[in-house]
Amino acid sequence: MLLQSTPNRGGINARKYSLRSVLRISMPVSVLLYCASFNWSYVKWISPAWGYLGLTYKSPDPFLLFLGYVLAAALCAVSPLRIRRPSQVTYWLLYFCVFIPGLFVPLFMQLDQSLTLLLLQLSMTAGMLLIALSYRIRLLNLPRYPLNGYLFWGLFVVFFVLFNATLLIVFRSTLHFASVKEVYSQRFGAAKISTENAGISYIASLLSAMMNPFLIAYGLITRRRSLIALGTASQVVVYATAAMKSVLISPLLIIAFYYSLRKDRGGWAPKLGLIITILFFALTTLVIGTNQGILFNMASATLLRTFALPGLFVGQYQYFFENFPHTYLGHVHGINLLFPTQYKLPTGQEISTFYIGGGGENGPMNANACFFAFDGIAGFGLPGIPIMGVICAAMFSVLDSCARKYPLAFSASALTMCTISLTNASLFTAFLGGGVMAFMFLFVVMPRNFLDSDFV
Repeated sequence: MLLQSTPNRGGINARKYSLRSVLRISMPVSVLLYCASFNWSYVKWISPAWGYLGLTYKSPDPFLLFLGYVLAAALCAVSPLRIRRPSQVTYWLLYFCVFIPGLFVPLFMQLDQSLTLLLLQLSMTAGMLLIALSYRIRLLNLPRYPLNGYLFWGLFVVFFVLFNATLLIVFRSTLHFASVKEVYSQRFGAAKISTENAGISYIASLLSAMMNPFLIAYGLITRRRSLIALGTASQVVVYATAAMKSVLISPLLIIAFYYSLRKDRGGWAPKLGLIITILFFALTTLVIGTNQGILFNMASATLLRTFALPGLFVGQYQYFFENFPHTYLGHVHGINLLFPTQYKLPTGQEISTFYIGGGGENGPMNANACFFAFDGIAGFGLPGIPIMGVICAAMFSVLDSCARKYPLAFSASALTMCTISLTNASLFTAFLGGGVMAFMFLFVVMPRNFLDSDFV
């Protein structure tokens, strides 16, 4: 659709503006505003309040700071402006939650010299650029093997009931709706139970990352509130086992993604950038000088956990593996048979122990980082970031090809937990246990007319 003005008095038509041209103007503006709000919040609240975690502030190199803005704006100019594939939602969340913090937070921390920080910025940009350019390649025409509607939903119900019952039985003595202060103790107890019960963590992951989000998204597109409530209730059960906050808020995110994408005409990404910008300015203004309360907890869960920590981990992983041996993906189950890791603790705990010590009574904390850091930097150093960009692009291509027959709002919202996993975990963890592989299989075997399938 073109936005066209009426002819002027001289008989010359005014310039025609397409939606695409408007987006190309608004997207860089949205990104630059977000970069400014992020940096302002970091200086004014994030670093003063959370410097003890490593989020320190030193006056950055002006050239590198300026380059961060340039790289962020340049990348968005070649990124997919309109959401046409479900993985593009994940791409933009990676862009705002990982890429931009990864450009700036290491500059403020200054664990490395300027040249290394420059190479880190360029490597992060290269990794994201490779994913962005992959969207210019046509999707694969993968075969589908749709099941009969009754068989599909029958199997789904059986596994859904079986998995929930298993969680309730295994965690019957520790089920607890943990408060903010009880989160880590609840996770520690859940980790002990998972160690004693092989496979229980995979059951919890399948429920929280695939089955429950799928049920909620299916309920949204078919307008069956009972299914939305059922999927949400099961997410609460999963939260009561291990107190994963992302699981608890996932129903709200699924609903938000679904309705924001259902009638989107190309403004989803710019609007997301503006919303995050407003969030940063508003919450930072309200929590400066405070250290408790609802707003402080909200700011900690969003500004700190969702945005600042991914940037912190990029900087910390880079410095750590610049001085210690790389894993060559030996931290990944299966690959470690060929390239065993030299570290005794899991990678995230090694990083946390190195920077802040062994933790309290619940043991060392786990520095969960995005795959650019967790797999790329840990595995191969800075060259590992574009390597993981290529692997991620290939995974996205297969995932989008599997989901191409289904409404975008449905498939993208169903993949919400996979998106969250990809922003703070290994790519291989997200693929195997985070729901990506399970959704590839699900999209291939879903009934041809799944919206018309009988399900009571």
